[in-house]
Amino acid sequence: MKFKRRIKRAWLQMTNDRKQFGVFCGLLLVGLLLWARIIVIARPPRTAIADETTPAAIASNIASDNHKAVFPIWLDHEPKKNPFHVSNVAFPVVAPATDNVNVQAVNNGNNAEQQAISALQLEAVMGELAMIDGQVFRVGDVVSTTTMRDALRLDKVKRRSVIISAGDRRYELTIASPRR
Repeated sequence: MKFKRRIKRAWLQMTNDRKQFGVFCGLLLVGLLLWARIIVIARPPRTAIADETTPAAIASNIASDNHKAVFPIWLDHEPKKNPFHVSNVAFPVVAPATDNVNVQAVNNGNNAEQQAISALQLEAVMGELAMIDGQVFRVGDVVSTTTMRDALRLDKVKRRSVIISAGDRRYELTIASPRR
């Protein structure tokens, strides 16, 4: 009984003084936060290892203190989905015409090459990828090889244009700026 009275008296003294009660609540909150941090440190979340040298990474993880279960994850080197694919349901085609400007051909004796370049249309650019005539190309890929002595190769990707080279000749395809 005496113990119960002491606790009741201490509680009444603490709650009567608002300052003292505020300090008590603040200290209690800090204590709970520290306690939660100890729990998080004791049980870290599961982690994934994304490394080409998987056996070495697994061995180092097994040698550590946290050796519960290691599941190596193999990631694809190529994307499964085309990043340039646009859903016709979400974005219906309103006008099939584009505002891209045709290539102005300079007569340098390469008629087949100039015709092939003028037929190409740059549709999208993203990082090191470019979509030309519905196909996705990376830097260094051959864009077209139609009856020419030099293949058209994607040389460089810029923000709104790409450089295509054929031997020592370079051509630039651009995406027209959006109309506002």
